[in-house]
This record gives sequence, structure tokens and C-alpha cells, in this order.
Amino acid sequence: MTDKEKEAVVKLRAGGLGYGKIAERMSLSISTVKSYCIRHKLMAGDAQQRCLECGKPIDQPAGCKGKKFCSDACRIRWWNHHTNLMKANAVCTHCGKSFHGRAGRKYCSHTCYIAERFGEAHVS
Repeated sequence: MTDKEKEAVVKLRAGGLGYGKIAERMSLSISTVKSYCIRHKLMAGDAQQRCLECGKPIDQPAGCKGKKFCSDACRIRWWNHHTNLMKANAVCTHCGKSFHGRAGRKYCSHTCYIAERFGEAHVS
């Protein structure tokens, strides 16, 4: 990329455009634009990440994976309203109830895990 192209990418990204639209406008590969923006920490729109649930600005710790939520309460609230995005539908090994959860998860709740682990009767 030339210096002029780099400056244009910075301006377009600050203006709120995504990688695809920038690549299309400048006739560049989307992966080139994406890697440049990630390497230089260029975010769309305002320079601060916002909580997915409440929209409050999030201070990102240096050198850490980017935070998406301002608090655990917001994270839990968001996931409770977006259960369809969880990766797996499964059936609890203990009680037989179906549930959404991460791939490889065996139990629908901590209660079922404890009951199965320590030999309590099946929950109905």
C-alpha cells in the first residue's frame, strides 16, 4: 500500500466505514485493509469501543484481548437475550432436558452436574 492509500484508509475507517466498503472504494483486497486496520488499531467511527449491551464506552486494557462488555452484568444480560447465537444444542446427561450451550457441554446446570457427579437421583 502506498502512503496515500494508508492515509485514505485511516480517514475512511475513522468515518465509520467497514473493511469491505473501504476495500471496494479503494480497489484493494479486503484482507489487506483488515490487516492494516488491525495492526494499527483503527476502529470504525469513534475511537472507543462500546459495550454491546448498554453502549457505554469501554476502556481497553493494553496488551489484552478486546473487551466487548463493560461489566459481567451486561455480558450475562446480552447472552440471555442472544441464546440463539450459542453454538450447540445439547441434551443434559443427567435430566435429559435440551439446552443451548458451548460445544462439548454435558449438563444443563450446575445442579445436574453435582447430582450426576455425586450420585444423586435423577431430576425430573
